[in-house]
Amino acid sequence: MNALLKSMIDMKWPEIEEEAKAGALVLLPLGVIEEHGPHLCLGTDIYTAQIICGRVQELLGSWGRPSVIGPPFFWGICQSTRDFIGSFGIRMETAKNLVLDILGSLHRFGFREIFGINAHGDIEQNILFMNSFREAREKGGIGPRYCFREDVMHFFGLGGEEDFICPIPHQAISFSSSAEPDIHAGDVETAIMSRLGADYADTALAKELPATSIEKDKEMEWILVGKTKEISAQGYLGNPALFDKVRIEEHLADVTERYARAILGKVTR
Repeated sequence: MNALLKSMIDMKWPEIEEEAKAGALVLLPLGVIEEHGPHLCLGTDIYTAQIICGRVQELLGSWGRPSVIGPPFFWGICQSTRDFIGSFGIRMETAKNLVLDILGSLHRFGFREIFGINAHGDIEQNILFMNSFREAREKGGIGPRYCFREDVMHFFGLGGEEDFICPIPHQAISFSSSAEPDIHAGDVETAIMSRLGADYADTALAKELPATSIEKDKEMEWILVGKTKEISAQGYLGNPALFDKVRIEEHLADVTERYARAILGKVTR
């Protein structure tokens, strides 16, 4: 199985038209261009979103529900790592307008069920998509849903019943042997990107990197501009060296199942 399955950017327009006429869902991978330590590529979050979309697409297909992967969205918000070279600074207004235009284009193509799958956890990133998907429904007459983790929705004033939200259940399994949680570019992200090859993850360098961590009650400082380099000068938090100890297939299978069932539940209502 290919790690990155074909998305719209790899398709011809008649193929996309056929998918829309067949009532296919759109799985829209959402991410940013952002530093991920000295060992991972800038596109780590968007490639992760593509991997998840590809696996969800395959699982939905096995259940008889066709879907197509939308064009990867790179231009999200880098709040926590904004001070690092490689983290592009996109204004909220710019990113929001771009999201609305993409959703509007997909609607114009004939797609009626669009699900945004985001692999970048910044607060401002979630605010971007939450507000964009809400506005698309309220003002544009478009029906997209943003896949949002149930365990963090309440921080954004959401209850999960909103029509622009697809709540994703919290992950309950353990799959990492690291004592340091993978907050950014740690063992889990390194394990995922290592599947794509040396151009995406320098695993030899990852093996040499010391673990970095902060106290649980200070994790929110990671998102504050100006604090990130004080916490981790090389731009990662976790233990990349343990990437080969992660039960990555178990993790991805669990993520895929939770997303696919949540999406299917919204479509069939």
